[in-house]
Amino acid sequence: MKVLAIIGSPKGKGNSYKVTKELEKQMNNYEKIEFEYLFLKDYNLEMCRGCFSCVKKGKKFCPIKDDREEIENKMFESNGMIFVSPCYCQNVTGLMKNFIDRLSYQFHRPSFFNQKALAISTTAGSGIKETLNYLSKLEIWGFGPMIELGVICPPWPIKEGLKRKNRKNIEQSAEKFYKKLKTEGLASPSFTQYTHFRFLKKTSESKDYLPKDNEFYKDKEEYFYPVKINPLFKILVSVMLPIIFYIMRDMGPAED
Repeated sequence: MKVLAIIGSPKGKGNSYKVTKELEKQMNNYEKIEFEYLFLKDYNLEMCRGCFSCVKKGKKFCPIKDDREEIENKMFESNGMIFVSPCYCQNVTGLMKNFIDRLSYQFHRPSFFNQKALAISTTAGSGIKETLNYLSKLEIWGFGPMIELGVICPPWPIKEGLKRKNRKNIEQSAEKFYKKLKTEGLASPSFTQYTHFRFLKKTSESKDYLPKDNEFYKDKEEYFYPVKINPLFKILVSVMLPIIFYIMRDMGPAED
């Protein structure tokens, strides 16, 4: 079993890395798991130019030629992924944000259905909730609901009470992530994932504007893969989507 930890800290081996190493140690109490650490600061990952080519036509049309494909291949080769970012000004670091931007086509055409994911953030004080909320949006890349681990690491000696709290949070997250990794088969989608699927399948009908999406969704009826969908989800989304598209009516293509 292999886990890939993608570290978004410009510092590299700072608090976020140390928390991830402690999580690895706790998980190895259950079973020996291979961990690989990928430091974004050590990779050539240019800034996303917002050209929309990867979304509209496909990722091979991205004009940037750097290490993105190498990173993505490592992700596909792993059973689980940990997205790690310290909190910088109430959110993820610039390195992590750009990494997510460079894989923005995954928001339209997710493909990480065989992997499980966990989000880790550290902060000196505030911003944990905002950072983890952002990282957890990656569930729609195919991971499903993500486990969240937030750890307070103030820049001074910490008291025993906080040490115990941090240790407990790490141990609990290690147990949850290990159990998730051991779960076999493809999971039924969360409400967020199912809503996302139905929304994008509908927008993919604009094949003149989203040809790659149209190609991707045309043979997908219920979901990205055969799976039982919660009947309540179907009812709720069927009611919600017409309302959503009505609200967004001025955002569609203009008629000739």
